[in-house]
Amino acid sequence: MKLVKARRSYGHEISIAPLIDVVFLLIIFFMTVSQFTRVEVELIELPKAKTGEPGGTGLGGRLIVNVRQDKSIWVSGKTYTPASLRAMLAKVVAKKPANEITVLVRGDRRMPWGTAAEVMDACAAHGISQVRVAVVEPSQSD
Repeated sequence: MKLVKARRSYGHEISIAPLIDVVFLLIIFFMTVSQFTRVEVELIELPKAKTGEPGGTGLGGRLIVNVRQDKSIWVSGKTYTPASLRAMLAKVVAKKPANEITVLVRGDRRMPWGTAAEVMDACAAHGISQVRVAVVEPSQSD
């Protein structure tokens, strides 16, 4: 009688299905986050200055106000008039103290800066003192 030794098989297999699920969830998450960033930051040409607030993406708890070349005011993808901006700022100040609110004004360099001054006046009217203006550093050739 011939005895056959049974080979032991350790059934350790790596299932990649959960890994694929996690990768897809991460892709969806990062696509969604990048979309929110694009809504807050309009594609405008910022003024040049040697010192100032970097005009990059909207990070942190800032309220980002974009003023386009055509004098339109945009906040989080919505357009505002100076009067409706004041009303929106009043709602923001009602939810959070004015000294904890930072407003980043991103104004197009080709627009008349009177509109940006209106935004700053609206912030001052509601007691918001942390108002920053976004700029870009001039290149060596400027």
